[in-house]
Amino acid sequence: MASAQYSRKTIVGFVVIGIHVLFAIGLIAGTAVKYVPQLRDMLEAKLVQHEEEDKPKEPPPPPPDFKPPVVQAPIMDMPQVVAPPTAIQVPKEAPKVVEAPKPKAEPPPIVAVRLTKNGSAKLSDACSSYYPSASRRLSEEGSVVLAMFVNASGKVTETKVETSSGIPRLDEAAQKCVMSVGTGVFEPQKVGNEAVSAWFRIKWTWRLAS
Repeated sequence: MASAQYSRKTIVGFVVIGIHVLFAIGLIAGTAVKYVPQLRDMLEAKLVQHEEEDKPKEPPPPPPDFKPPVVQAPIMDMPQVVAPPTAIQVPKEAPKVVEAPKPKAEPPPIVAVRLTKNGSAKLSDACSSYYPSASRRLSEEGSVVLAMFVNASGKVTETKVETSSGIPRLDEAAQKCVMSVGTGVFEPQKVGNEAVSAWFRIKWTWRLAS
């Protein structure tokens, strides 16, 4: 009797348990039916978001006036090669050759003038008018030695005082006198039979007539 009662309670317990199990299964099934679409959408959104994150992002398009920066190559510091100092050769100066002074060419000797046959008379007549009047009044007299350059025609072209009379007026008058006479007074220098120009010396004395 007791065994039969125990069996009945057992069966009732299993039935109760089965009802609870079925209820739980139904509850789970209903909840699953309600939330499975949402879970699927969430899962798909996660998958799409994960794929989009895995794709490389494209850079935004550059602005219209955008110019790409010029890529400059890095500047490399090259080692400096320093050449050894070159010995400077100073050219030796050539020894200076000191030339001995050339001897001055001596002027041809001045010889005494030679007068023509009537040259002395002509010279006296020409020079008498050149006696300075001041010297006549003062009774000045004196001798002057002149160097004369006589050309090939016998004409005096240049004079210079070699020895002064001591009175400048008389020296100047003697120079003017011999320069004024023409040809036929002095004989020119001759080389062979040819007449040449040459320097001559003449002494002229100024003396008042007594």
